[in-house]
Amino acid sequence: MNLYEIRKQLHKIPETAYQEHKTQALILSLFQDNKKLKVHTFKTTGILFEYTVNSGGYLLYRADMDALPIEEKTNCEFSSEHDGAMHACGHDIHMTILIGFMNWVLQEDIQQNLLFLFQPAEEGEGGAQAIIQTGIFKQFNIKYAFALHVSGAYPTGTIASKSGIIFGIPQEFDIHVKGKSAHVALPQNGKDAILAATQFYQSINQQITKHFHPLDPVACHIGWMQAGTMRNALADSCTMKGTTRTLTKENWARMNDLIKKTAEHIALIHDLEINVEFPNTYDPVINDHQLNDLLKSACDQQIKYQETLPSLTGEDFGFFSTLYPSLLFWLGTNSSEDLHSAYFLPDEKSIDIGIEIYKRMFNLLTKIL
Repeated sequence: MNLYEIRKQLHKIPETAYQEHKTQALILSLFQDNKKLKVHTFKTTGILFEYTVNSGGYLLYRADMDALPIEEKTNCEFSSEHDGAMHACGHDIHMTILIGFMNWVLQEDIQQNLLFLFQPAEEGEGGAQAIIQTGIFKQFNIKYAFALHVSGAYPTGTIASKSGIIFGIPQEFDIHVKGKSAHVALPQNGKDAILAATQFYQSINQQITKHFHPLDPVACHIGWMQAGTMRNALADSCTMKGTTRTLTKENWARMNDLIKKTAEHIALIHDLEINVEFPNTYDPVINDHQLNDLLKSACDQQIKYQETLPSLTGEDFGFFSTLYPSLLFWLGTNSSEDLHSAYFLPDEKSIDIGIEIYKRMFNLLTKIL
C-alpha cells in the first residue's frame, strides 16, 4: 500500500461537507475485500470500519474527510482537480494516516477491538454530531477516542499537545438587520441597516474588554457581510455572519448572551429590528490527562513532544471528548503557510510520523487496558 500515492489521490479530489462521495468510494475500495472489517456507512457520507476480535472494549480513531471551498494555489503536481475546493486543512493527511494505521492493525492481526471513523463535515457543518446522533456508537463499549491535526507551526517530527482544554468552542452567529430604505439626501425617512450593523460589531468588541479577563481568551469576528443595493440609498437590510471563540462553556454562554443583549440595544437605538441566530457550535476538545502522559512517553528524540497552549481553533472532535476520555494532538508538518490558506501543503513525511505515534501509543495502551 503506497500511502504517499493514496494521499495524492485524496488531495486531488477534495469535497466539501457532506459531498465526500468520491473520497468515501476511494477509501472503501482500499479495504473492500478485507473480511476482518465490518463496514458501516451513513445516509450522508462517512465510514465506520469495525474491527472486532473479542467481547471487550473498543478504541476509536477518527479522521475528518471534508475539504474547504478554497481555490488551490500550491501548484503542486497533485493539485485539486475540483474547482473551488481544496484540502487546505490537511484532512487528506489525516485520512492517509488512519488508512496506514488500519493497514498495520490488519497486517499484525492486532487482538484489540477498534473502530476507525472517517467523518464528514468537520468544517463547521456538524459532521461529528450528526454521526453520534445516529446512535451507531451505542452498541460499542468505547474506552478511549483519538484524533490528530496537522499544523505548519511545528516542524515535521514534532508532536504538540497538552492535558485539559486544547481546542476551544467556536460559535457561529448570524445577524439579520431589518431597516428601511430612503434616499441618502433624506435619511430621516429611513432606517440605515448598515449603520446599525457596524455599530453592533464595534460595540460587541468594545464590550469584550469590559466583560472578560484579558488572560481568558475570547474572540469575536465577522467575516461576511451583505447589504444594500444602491450607493445613494440607505440599506433596508444587512446580514452579517461571524464566529466567537471561547475556551469554557461559561464564557460561551456569556458571549452568546452578550451578542443577544447588544443586538437588542442597537435595535432600540436605531428603532429597527435585529434578529440573531446561532447555527452551529462545537464542544471544547479536552485531552485526558492519562492519555496525554502516554503520548509524552511515546515520544523520544526522533519524535519530539512539545507542550502547547490552548487554541481558539475549533474542532468537532470535541463532541467525542465530551463522551469518552480522549486525546487530540498537533502533528508538525513544517509549513510556512497557515491552515485554511490556498498555499497550505503539509510535508508528506508527517504521514509516517502520525502512523508511528499511533502505533507507539497503542502499544503503551495495551498495558493499561
